[in-house]
Amino acid sequence: MGYAVDDTIDLPSGYLPGQIAHHDQWHWLQPYRRYAELLAQLPWLAAVADAHRELWTRLVAAAPDRAAVLVICHGGGIEPGLVTCLPHADHATWGPPLAHCDGAHLCFDRGNFVALEFHRVQDVVGLTR
Repeated sequence: MGYAVDDTIDLPSGYLPGQIAHHDQWHWLQPYRRYAELLAQLPWLAAVADAHRELWTRLVAAAPDRAAVLVICHGGGIEPGLVTCLPHADHATWGPPLAHCDGAHLCFDRGNFVALEFHRVQDVVGLTR
């Protein structure tokens, strides 16, 4: 992408064998709605999502002059993190989970995440899943 890396941070994964297996979200009909349900049931998953949200909040708050922040994450952490950033959204309408090279643009205003826009590779290059 041509951007210099300012820092790397280890974040916890949202996968736990026996509860949420690696890439389970790729098989769920409404993955973000399912994550919202699981976040209410599984304290360890809520802690993972909170860790992602807290980091994203700190990064955006530290950005000068409303600059954008690019964060690259792994699946299994980003999806529950997005749900936690916008807990009252209609998660059933968010579509499929993120695939390789997909992204999400979170809007931040006065200390809170207020909107989300997905950017999917298939929309850009005409691929189908």
